[in-house]
Amino acid sequence: MDKKAIRTTWKNEPIDNPKRIDLSLHFTDTEFSKLTSGLIPHEMEDKWFIFYENDWLFFHRSWTGFGLFKAQLIKDQEGYSIKEFWAERNQVKYSNTDDNSDIETLLFLIAEGLLRVDAREIYVHNNVKSEVDLIKG
Repeated sequence: MDKKAIRTTWKNEPIDNPKRIDLSLHFTDTEFSKLTSGLIPHEMEDKWFIFYENDWLFFHRSWTGFGLFKAQLIKDQEGYSIKEFWAERNQVKYSNTDDNSDIETLLFLIAEGLLRVDAREIYVHNNVKSEVDLIKG
């Protein structure tokens, strides 16, 4: 079993200039357990260090330790949810300014890095509520 990621496991710096981005993701108790285990890079090419602390998931680049995203996990009746997240907008630390690109990156990190599922599963699970949505998707 992998070691659980905590703040002191890897170098990390907080987000300097956070921008709030709306998002709606839902997770089961089992998925919550996987999310809170985090991700510790085994080598620098793994690119990300992710840890959970005080209801928050923090996403840091492994090379620099810069925090690029943070998302609060909220307990609700169906399990857990993320209703919004914050992305770094300090151009020195992170040059991206496109919210949709940040959403895609965050979904990828959660799916592939933490839950170990195809990122499309997260999209379908959180966006397809009916056959009409499936056709639209």
